[in-house]
Amino acid sequence: MEFKFQRHQINKISREEMLDELERVAKHFNYIEFGRRSFDKVARMSSSVIRKSFDGSWKITLRALKQRLNSKGLDLNPRTISPNRIFSDKDLFGELERVWKKVGQRPSKAEWESSRPKVSYSSYKQRFGGWTNACLNFIEYKMGHKLILDNPQKNIKIRENNRGLKLSKENKREIPLKLRLKVLDRDNFRCAYCGRSPALERGVTLHIDHKMPFSKGGETKLDNLQVLCSDCNLGKGNAD
Repeated sequence: MEFKFQRHQINKISREEMLDELERVAKHFNYIEFGRRSFDKVARMSSSVIRKSFDGSWKITLRALKQRLNSKGLDLNPRTISPNRIFSDKDLFGELERVWKKVGQRPSKAEWESSRPKVSYSSYKQRFGGWTNACLNFIEYKMGHKLILDNPQKNIKIRENNRGLKLSKENKREIPLKLRLKVLDRDNFRCAYCGRSPALERGVTLHIDHKMPFSKGGETKLDNLQVLCSDCNLGKGNAD
């Protein structure tokens, strides 16, 4: 026997065996493209071993699998959600509008994921800093302008303390973004009176309104705020 320093893998897996396993996994995923992590969860061999055999590239690996499947009259379909694609705001809003109309309301995470979306739920959270904020941006996109507040002017009261007169902003009319989001989330991004929403009907404009008018002592807090469409808000006027 000739002794050599170099080693070789005794139980080396042939490329044909690798393609057999790739085909089995493809069938498991209903012949939809899969990544290395998904492969490793169900495969009988490591994706790293297979990738090395195909020039260290998972794309080349999948290309070889597609050729194998095509020779059998099968195809490997692209994933609905492409993890490497960078979507524009218009793409995101277009898909959000499709799903919103499909479920008839602002979609929850479960409703979103069951609607076979083209964009992942997490993509919206990362782009807009949260799902509710993403929905706010979408509503403003549909309206063509920022959300309208019943009156954005600040009300500054003068109060007296032991040092004399001092300006106070305790009860201001301006509604902070965080509070606006809470009101929109609670009212499901639709008018509290008629139920209309810019997501479902063209031309609808939403306002955030004080239930008890600010001019009559109504406070700028959650239980005194509501979402109204422009028509309902104008009809309400300054009535409490």
